[in-house]
Amino acid sequence: MIGRLGPIMLCAGLTGCGLTPGGPENEIDMTTTGSIAPAAPTAKRSVVEAVAPSDWEHIRLTASTFIPSSANGDIIDWTNPDTGSNGTLSPVRTAQNEPDGRNCRAFALTVSDVRGIRRYKGDACRATDGMWQLFEVVPEDSALL
Repeated sequence: MIGRLGPIMLCAGLTGCGLTPGGPENEIDMTTTGSIAPAAPTAKRSVVEAVAPSDWEHIRLTASTFIPSSANGDIIDWTNPDTGSNGTLSPVRTAQNEPDGRNCRAFALTVSDVRGIRRYKGDACRATDGMWQLFEVVPEDSALL
């Protein structure tokens, strides 16, 4: 009988210390070694960070080309062949002159990229020098950022 219990007792003896609760030998070592970077705190991303910079440029170019002559509710397609992203741009109200001299028109925007499809709204404005820019672009649902 002892012949059969010998290996079992040996294994139990070797593992017993590792299974004993309490004591400093069982505390978890939380020392950071640098081999794995600690997780960065989750920060809220901005609208700009949620869309590729070259996509924003294609959206701006599409807005400057089509928004001035489009009717409210028209759907204008945009595509960025460099990223594969695409979407739509749709003017939602007639252009208005702002106090600073810009001429702005509100729009609705969709962006379809590797992150999925997201909806935004904002203003496309032409400055007095003729350059178009996008202002106050915000997600229609902030959870989609």
